[in-house]
Order: sequence, then structure tokens, then C-alpha cells
Amino acid sequence: MTPASATPGPAPTSCATTASPDFGLDLTGEGWRFRTGDDLAWADPAHSDADWQSWSVPDNWGQTELSTYDGFAWYRRTFTLPARPEGVTDSAVVAAIGLIDDADQTFLNGTEIGRTGAFPPNFDSTWEVPREYYPTDGLLRWGATNVLAVRMYDGTGGGGFYKGPVGLYSKSRLRELSGLTGTPATPKQLAHACAVLERQHRAVAAGDLRAYAATLDRDFFHQGDTTARRLAEVRALSGRTPTLTLRDAQAEVIVDAQGRLVVDTIRSWVAADGTTLLPPTRELLHLDPRRPVELGDHARFFRDDYDSTAMGRRVQFNVYLPKSYTRTVNKRFPVVYMLNGFNGSNIEWEARDMDAVLDRLVADNDLEESIVVFPDGQSGWYVDTSVGNYRSMITKEIVPLVDGAYRTIADREHRGVSGVSMGGHGAFTVGLSHPELFGSIASHMGALSFPPLIGTPAERAANASQQPIAMVNARTTEQLSRYRYYFDGGDSDEYRFGEAARQMSLALAAKGVRHDYQGGPGRHDDAYWMPKLDRSFGLHSEQFRAHPYPQEREPHRPVSRYDWP
Repeated sequence: MTPASATPGPAPTSCATTASPDFGLDLTGEGWRFRTGDDLAWADPAHSDADWQSWSVPDNWGQTELSTYDGFAWYRRTFTLPARPEGVTDSAVVAAIGLIDDADQTFLNGTEIGRTGAFPPNFDSTWEVPREYYPTDGLLRWGATNVLAVRMYDGTGGGGFYKGPVGLYSKSRLRELSGLTGTPATPKQLAHACAVLERQHRAVAAGDLRAYAATLDRDFFHQGDTTARRLAEVRALSGRTPTLTLRDAQAEVIVDAQGRLVVDTIRSWVAADGTTLLPPTRELLHLDPRRPVELGDHARFFRDDYDSTAMGRRVQFNVYLPKSYTRTVNKRFPVVYMLNGFNGSNIEWEARDMDAVLDRLVADNDLEESIVVFPDGQSGWYVDTSVGNYRSMITKEIVPLVDGAYRTIADREHRGVSGVSMGGHGAFTVGLSHPELFGSIASHMGALSFPPLIGTPAERAANASQQPIAMVNARTTEQLSRYRYYFDGGDSDEYRFGEAARQMSLALAAKGVRHDYQGGPGRHDDAYWMPKLDRSFGLHSEQFRAHPYPQEREPHRPVSRYDWP
């Protein structure tokens, strides 16, 4: 493990410190320079940007004169760092660059420190991904002038800095910004945390899964992993290398309000030849302060991933678990699959704080508690093409994976599909194509009159029948009546999806099929559809409650000795 920087207070152990010093330099607001166009010479700190526009971030082009601009642009910020605070090393500072619409390449003092998404010709929109980059030691100029240069590309809609924070921060300041507070760990607590981590490292290096399992609590649950699932993942990684190494870098330990030890670490899994099998990831590990075990974070909204045969790569999906999920051991839950719109992904729901939205939705509307799964549909229109087998990814891989990994009620009556824009199109086409999987369909401002706009000309022709209104017209009343439906669309929708929703209502009415349709004023934006989530989830809830499910009794013992969110 890489020792973290020394800090005031209790002496650091060989593997962790009490916490990084509280350091932060907020770079939001005025003081930036901006121009459209592209030239890598603009990353040079010596480049003169005197003729660039004065600018402020976050800026969100959708609300400025750049709302119709698609292309490259650069941001530069010249700033002075204070003298180096005691105990701060460059590698312990995180450059938080916020959310950028759509892709970026970021330079600090002329050196690239990170990039997210991809520029043309292989454009990849990642507007929803928080940027956190780690400068190498020696890169920051303490007590002197520094230059941050951000090269970005906007491919469609919006553009610019969508959201902060933007600045240079220690991990302790980032924890504070995210609402995680605690007190410094004592030397004894540090030693306890390091002992747990080192036991895990030794067990993994020895290939001893039983010893690794002994470091996990009886009720371990971390980012969707139970003990059994975590062991299966470690076994799969071990099968790829003669020796597997687990590493934790820059580990910092604090004590939360309930006395749990929280280890803020950069964790990676490395092969014998030094190849990183899983990218280094910042994780918050929760440890029992009295026993040498990891508790897991018992998170209810997180990213899951797996190796997808359909996509030929590792793919992500997000999972939301209702409040009673981590407080029970036997209870099973219905599932709603929520499909993203064009140029989106599973991570866009994090930017919308969808976990808090769903918690309020259930509490305020007495809705059925449900697991909600957010696949990464990118811009694939939820069909199978040479661009990606998005339909097969969901129906053949994610649905059975979720049913196997989580306590779902694995039948069509307790499985619904919702979507937004392109995702609304997908909700209808995936749902209607798979009556064995889904019992309710919901679309918010969906592209219901479009065929899938993806793939080669031959693939587009082959998928032309996957047009929601045409699919409804081609089915019998009996086939259509197997589902419950909700859909909406605003009368000022820029893509005329409000008119498409009206046409869908007419098509279903002509077949005598009941449905919940809402039109009315609204554009193609979050302000229109998000207030209508009570309608779509209300529809799914009605479907689930129409098919009561007998639950197993819960054990008398408490699931955990701690309270979790």
C-alpha cells in the first residue's frame, strides 16, 4: 500500500492516516477565460489567453447564447496556490472538475491529468460522470501561479460545465462537500483498520478465499455485493492471473457518528504482471470498530457491472434499492427498469439524485417499494445492431443477473419498464417484444413515432418495425391488454414527441385498450417529465399490487447492529 501523507494529530500507521489535512481551493465562479475552437497549444500555461472571453463556471450552455453550438471549446483558469499546507502532497489533492457536457481532456500546468468521454470521430457523451483527477507529485506549484486548461467537446444539446464542484481539494474536504463527516481515528483505531486491510491483502495474495471471507461481516453488503457475490468476483479475477494483488492507496480513516471506521481509499486489483484488472476506484469501506471485519456500506444507490457477452466488454448499470431492502433478509421486491435517453447512460440518474427522488416518491404517494435498475443504454435505441446489442444486453443478461443477485420477484407481473425520450421508445419496443418479461410500460416524452435511428442502412431497415405506434397497431387487443400503460408528452416538445404521445393514445383507444396518457404544456426537458414520475411509478405500483406476492417471514434477529440510510 502507498502511505498517505503525514497529518497533524495521531501518528500515521504504515497503511493509513487519520485523514488528509482540510484543504480546498474553490475555482467556481468568475476568473475563467473561454473560447470556442480547438488547438492543443492552448494547454500550454505560457499561452496568452488575453483575447479570450471572460467567463464563469458552471455555465451550462443550454441557458446561454451557446445553446445551439456543438463543437470544441476551451476553458482556462490561472490561479495562485498558497504556500504548501503542512502535510499536503500533490498526490493527496484531487482535481474535481464537476460535470462536463459532453467530453473533456484536462491539463494542469501543461500536463494532462485526466480525460472522460471521447472526442470525434469516436464521440462518447459522458455529461453525467463526475470528474475527479489526481495530479502527480511535483505538478502543483505551491505559492506560485498555476494554470488549469480544460478542452471540451459538446456533441448535442446543452454543453459546458453542467455542475460543480470545480476546484482542488483534499479528500477530507471532498467528504465534507458530499455530506460525510466524522472524527479523526485514534492510533488504536488506525491500527485496527490497517489490520483488517492487511488481512484482506494477504488472503487475496495467497488465493485463500476462506481467509478473505473471514474478513467480511455476516451481513456484509457493499455496492450490491453480498459475501457470496464478492467471493465469486474475486475467484473470477484470480482465474485471470497466477497471483492476484489487492491494493489500497492513500487510505484515510475517520470515525462516523455510530462509531464505525470509514476508510477512504483508492482500491485496485492487480495481476501478477502489474496489469490493473479493475481500474483504481475511490471507495469508502466501513469497518466494525470492535471486530476485524468489513461491514460493507449497505448502499442503496450504486453502480453495478459485469462482463457482457452481448456488448463484448464490461458494462455498468445502476441499482436503486428501497429503504426496507437492507433492513430485511427474506423480503422480495418488484423491479422497474428505467431506460435513459439519447446521449445518456446509467450515470445520468446520479446527476438527478434519483435515489432521493424515489425515496420521496414512495413516501409521499404510498407506492410499492421497488428495486429500480438503470441500464447503460448510451445512444443505442435498445435494439441489436453492429453498434451494440443493447436489447440482448438487457433482456438476456441484465434481467437474469438482477434476478440472481438481488431479492426480486422474478416474474412479468412484478417487472415493469420505464424510459425517457429514446428510453420511452425503448420501454415500448422492449416491453411489447417481451411479454414474458414485462407487465407494465411507461414512457416520458418518448420517441413513440420514430423507428430506431441506429446502425447500418441494412440494420435500420431490419429494425424499422420497432416503432412503438406501429407495434401497437400490429397487435391485437388481447395482446395489448396484457400490459398497463402510462405515457406523456408536452405540446411544446421540440421533437414533436407530445404529438406522438397523442397518436399513441388514439391507437390504443382504437383497440379498446386502457391506458394513462397525459399531454399538456411542456418542452422536452426534465422540468416537464420529472414531476410526472408519480404517474408512471403509480402505474407500476398498481400492476404489482394487483398480483399479491406471499413473503417469507423475517428472522427475529436484527439484520445489523448499525443503522444504515
